[in-house]
Amino acid sequence: MPTLRRCRPGARGKIGAFMPKRQTRRALSIKGLTYQWIKDYCDQEGRSVAGFVEEIVKEKMASLDIPEPTALLPRPKPNKSPEPEDITSAYFTF
Repeated sequence: MPTLRRCRPGARGKIGAFMPKRQTRRALSIKGLTYQWIKDYCDQEGRSVAGFVEEIVKEKMASLDIPEPTALLPRPKPNKSPEPEDITSAYFTF
């Protein structure tokens, strides 16, 4: 279970709510018009956009018989560029 910490007042969510130290949310990118379409619907229905999208994705994945993961894989580490090598462009002999 993740370690929890208290939210600062005025933070997203309820004041005094507990949030995990390590965030488990991931970002998805969708077109602006699609987002607005979903947001308008969710505002009208009193729902959160994230909850609505998660519900739709879970229903679709279940209908395709794709099992839900049991563990969250760690994010890949960024690629570090290799150390630059000394390049000798010419050799001189006397």
